[in-house]
Amino acid sequence: MSLETTVSRRNLLKGATLTAGAVALLRTGLTPTIAKAQGELPAGTVHSFAKAGVNFHTYVSPAQTVNVTSHVIDLGDQLMVVDATMLPPTAQEVSALIKSTGKPVGLAVLSHEHPDHWGGASFIEGVSFSTLPEVREGMRAEATGGNWPEPVNVLTGGDITVGTTTLSGVEVEFRHYKDVEAPHMLVSVLPEQQVAVVQDLVYNGVYFAPGTDRANWIATLQEMSDDPAFDTLLVGHGLPTTRGDLDTAIAYIRVMDEVMNSAASPDDAIAQLKAAFPAYTGEFLLSLIPEYWTR
Repeated sequence: MSLETTVSRRNLLKGATLTAGAVALLRTGLTPTIAKAQGELPAGTVHSFAKAGVNFHTYVSPAQTVNVTSHVIDLGDQLMVVDATMLPPTAQEVSALIKSTGKPVGLAVLSHEHPDHWGGASFIEGVSFSTLPEVREGMRAEATGGNWPEPVNVLTGGDITVGTTTLSGVEVEFRHYKDVEAPHMLVSVLPEQQVAVVQDLVYNGVYFAPGTDRANWIATLQEMSDDPAFDTLLVGHGLPTTRGDLDTAIAYIRVMDEVMNSAASPDDAIAQLKAAFPAYTGEFLLSLIPEYWTR
């Protein structure tokens, strides 16, 4: 995989839903490249930019795997990796991206317990993933259920402590948000670079999962909207974007919450969300609605 092989943005993004924030980043240096296709899935894409001496590479899996992301952050002499994607083919593309930099992974973290972000961890060779203890226990319950390969390199990985640390001279702040899209969400903020890796707190052009506590999720995003520590967001599904998409996410979650509370059935809720957001992708995530249905 070559990070220097730039492809036509028109062809790469044809049919994609782009928010104003993503368009702004594309205009100011977000460089897309094609990843190496694996198996029957089409290739994912890598989107790269640099800020304050740090190079950011976001891998976005193909639409068939709901555009889930993994982020490879080049700190100079080592890498920080966030999330592992869902399936062996996409995880292998992430692994190829890591190897293409020629640098070791100093720290790899997993953001939350949903398997679309850790299902491929076992296929990223030589990398041990750290996370919050609460996230690991949630993953352990999923993994031992037999639906996913047991990610030994996660279950035996280290614990992330909330607070600020320094990697290769770069400050990284780890935050723990509870009861949002997932029960626990690990967010990584690089304040000097003004970048926040928010993962599934924000989706970009992809249908959102219903979430654990939508009111608290909205409140969390509203609080983050007033936070001066970042202006660029690396999200869990779709392209990197800007802080303005916190408001986009809030608006989406409000609509989703209203639909979930008023629809006659899960199928009705799915139909309403498709009608409200016709250009969004990731219909598989709408199929999760029955699991969250409480009426």
